[in-house]
Amino acid sequence: MATGRPRGGGGVLLAVASGVAIGATFSPFGGPVLPFLAFAPLAMALAPGRSGSAPAGPAAPFVHGFLAAATAHAIGLYWMVPALAWRTRLAVPVYLLVVAMLGVLGGAACAGALALHRRRRWPLPVALAACWTGFEWAATHVPGVSYAWLNAGGSLGWHPSAAAGVEVLGARFLTFWTVAVGGGVGVIGLRLGKAGATALVRPAVLLSVVAGVPLVAGQLRQRTFEGGDVAATVAAVQAGHGGGGAEGAAALERWLEPLRELRVARPFDVAVFPERFLAAPLGDREDGTALPMTLRVADFAGALGAATLVGALDIEPAENGRDTVWYNAAFVQPAGGALSRAYRKDRLVPGLENTAVPEGAFGLTSRGYGRGRDPRPLPLGGGAVGAMVCYDSAYGPTARALVRRGAEWLAVLSNDDWLDPDKPFRATWAYWQHATHARLRAMENRVSVVQVAATGHTFAVSPGGRASASALEAGEEGIAVLPVRRRGAQTLYTRLGDVLGLACFAVFALGVVVDQARGTRGRHS
Repeated sequence: MATGRPRGGGGVLLAVASGVAIGATFSPFGGPVLPFLAFAPLAMALAPGRSGSAPAGPAAPFVHGFLAAATAHAIGLYWMVPALAWRTRLAVPVYLLVVAMLGVLGGAACAGALALHRRRRWPLPVALAACWTGFEWAATHVPGVSYAWLNAGGSLGWHPSAAAGVEVLGARFLTFWTVAVGGGVGVIGLRLGKAGATALVRPAVLLSVVAGVPLVAGQLRQRTFEGGDVAATVAAVQAGHGGGGAEGAAALERWLEPLRELRVARPFDVAVFPERFLAAPLGDREDGTALPMTLRVADFAGALGAATLVGALDIEPAENGRDTVWYNAAFVQPAGGALSRAYRKDRLVPGLENTAVPEGAFGLTSRGYGRGRDPRPLPLGGGAVGAMVCYDSAYGPTARALVRRGAEWLAVLSNDDWLDPDKPFRATWAYWQHATHARLRAMENRVSVVQVAATGHTFAVSPGGRASASALEAGEEGIAVLPVRRRGAQTLYTRLGDVLGLACFAVFALGVVVDQARGTRGRHS
């Protein structure tokens, strides 16, 4: 009779081992192989009838999934504590809450996967891949606290020929693919001691096909992206700590002469400054006259003789007519002509930017921003650029919307000065993780992406996903001249969106329902 307790400690150790391996893939050292093996121990822990295991109670799959997900994200998100501790006393509680919430979703995913395997006869690797992918999709769609920072298999973004499938099904494909392969490895590993060699031939061949076909297709597809015409040239300004900040136009003008001298030696089309480089609003007053900073930016672009894309603030009256809504925004100022409308940051960092808590309360230093809900590209020369602000790049739908609306390339403006390479414990994996998102967005839509950060990483990604680690050292102040390659044909992902994620969420929900029904029948019996 089932006792309701998880199976023996071996399953717990396997789940934690998977969590450690998944967490390692969120680091700069994950490589192209570990993502395909990380879920093998978890599949072994979940598989019914695991040799030497104690009887599995109904709580076992949830506990194993919780441990794997919580361990993985505790490792991958460790940087939240040193990065946020200087802003709020809630850094540790927020970190623990995020890890716990992701652990609960991971536990539900594993319980649902095992229920589908037992009750619907789904192959365990397929059920686990679908439910885990569905859990990641769900995390990105929680109102107010959506979370899209990491996904399983995302480290393959640094190995473009292994990630070509994202142009078809988006970054969710990497999750489904790596979890399915890892689950298959785990199931075959369990059968090694119980089945003859001939009984393992068929599953081994099937696993080889699942793992190998996308790799071969990726290698062939990657050859079509070698080289490519340069459509534009960008001068990316890595401005260092504080950016423009309170210095305003003086900090902007500090870069005028270096940019002018550089433009003589290496001509460029647009100078790009990081997120909120100007901590002041741009645009016009209600009476139609330009705000002071708007005039200074226009003078700067005119003197430079090139367009300027800059992170600043945007404002509008609140609906109550008394307050002002502030937006974290980006603008294009041509060398001659009017300032563009604002691109308003579409995805706000939970608890820091979208908080309605008064400034100073609970140790928070951010007053919060309004969310821009209609991402559209900004005009630049005869074309358009899709500006994204920092956390936006973690969300595939935002980049996809910009490309569908005519963006010829994407620019990610980031204020990463809270990742301080000059201070202990603040030069973290987050630098690398943020750069991973830019690579995934480039491959999903087959467009160039230029990321410009206050302290790094600043780099350009080609439509084929090729990029150096960084054009400038982290923490260095300087200018990097980066090429923007001509975009490829519109991808299937750009046309259809995250259909795989939505389908897997439906499977995840079905698995939870089946698991709950199984639990109810078990209690009644």
